[in-house]
Amino acid sequence: MQDDPDSLLKLIQQHLSWYPLMEPRDVYKLLYQGVLGSEHIISSTEKFKSYLLLELDKLSADPAERLLEPVRADKMLLRLNLRPWKARHNELDQIITALLETGETPSGTQATLQATWVRFIELCEIGRINQFTTDTVHGFGAWLVEMAFPVVHHSDTYRRAYHPAYRLISSKYIPELGWADAG
Repeated sequence: MQDDPDSLLKLIQQHLSWYPLMEPRDVYKLLYQGVLGSEHIISSTEKFKSYLLLELDKLSADPAERLLEPVRADKMLLRLNLRPWKARHNELDQIITALLETGETPSGTQATLQATWVRFIELCEIGRINQFTTDTVHGFGAWLVEMAFPVVHHSDTYRRAYHPAYRLISSKYIPELGWADAG
């Protein structure tokens, strides 16, 4: 994902500034999404649409929230936050097509994910990321190795504090949707 440790550091620091209660699990989820994308949640087009519609129905629109957040340092893949999207009353068919096509786009490898996680650990060890103890990061890293770097949910702390509701979208769709670029 990020060959440049400084780019990786900047991405993680940006998310930590937005979400200071992030735990190592949440950083890993960010890295996982940046490397492997979202294909793991798209089992069928019909299920994807149905689940998205149910989630949108339960959400309150919030125009104050950030619409887009990068999950890669190169900003080629973004989180599309659903509450601000709902506040804009955008065309549902157009966004569903963009989200599904993003999910079908080939992404990185497990080896790249593992290497990116190691870079994150190194940034913690040298003190460039100091929100987590090295014991905590190494402990979670050992669990990741044992579980073969699985898909994870956000931490309970993150979910309670920030109520994440988003989908991943390729930045190539942003101009045709008429949105501003991600931060």
